[in-house]
Amino acid sequence: MLEVPWLAAVASCRRDDGKNADGFAALTPAEARAMQAFAAQIIPSDKALPGADEAGAVHFIDRAFGKPFFADIVPVVRAGLADLDARARALGERDFASLSAGRQVAIMRQVERTPFFLAARMLVVVGTFADSAYGGNKRGAGWTIVGFEHEPTYASPFGWYDAHEEADAKSDA
Repeated sequence: MLEVPWLAAVASCRRDDGKNADGFAALTPAEARAMQAFAAQIIPSDKALPGADEAGAVHFIDRAFGKPFFADIVPVVRAGLADLDARARALGERDFASLSAGRQVAIMRQVERTPFFLAARMLVVVGTFADSAYGGNKRGAGWTIVGFEHEPTYASPFGWYDAHEEADAKSDA
């Protein structure tokens, strides 16, 4: 028998930090779809390696949109994503993400010298390879692409932790 307090406790475990139904805080569902398709063309996956989509670059971008450091490029990227969708609609499709890979690349070539393309490509690359604490590089996918094996590398300074033991040993002698 399920009890209401138990259900309330389980429901409260759901993380709710202002995200919309699609799991994004700053990107609209349409922007997220367009950015995900864009990212998949910038760093595509293949049979052997993950790409920007598997690395969750769009989640990094969603978080970046809320940071002051990226505030200047947010309007540029939003306008560019809307433009990608408008170009797809001009071809008779619902949106940019609905296009075939070849048609997506053709549209991207039309805008590759724009401030949008430069900003969006930079966000995709950073989101793919940055530390996963920032929202991208899910399960180290970006590091897998470049063959980086993430391992802790901290080594204490020689003698730091045993200095007091050595001093105690000398005083006992």
